[in-house]
Amino acid sequence: MFSADDQGETGAGDGQEQARAGGDRGRTPLTGGDQGRTPVTGADGWSYLPFERDEDTREHRITLMREDGLQVAMTLPAFVEQGDELREIALLVIRARERWGELKGLGG
Repeated sequence: MFSADDQGETGAGDGQEQARAGGDRGRTPLTGGDQGRTPVTGADGWSYLPFERDEDTREHRITLMREDGLQVAMTLPAFVEQGDELREIALLVIRARERWGELKGLGG
């Protein structure tokens, strides 16, 4: 189960995030660095925002934010939890979003 949602305007870490208590509507935030943002290793200008976890489905909701405020969100199953796996998927989503933006700018 995977979805990527383009959020328009408003990312979290090198994949070393730790779960923290809290959240609402059955979601638990997973937080990263300063102000809840953690740079995405290998993607200049992109950061993770705090992760959320749906306690009912155990899915992770991950939002990536570019330095200009563009956000892309994705939902991953609970078994995708290792930092290197999260980072690889984040990099794929970022590359796809950047490519889509370039094509869209060309009238594609």
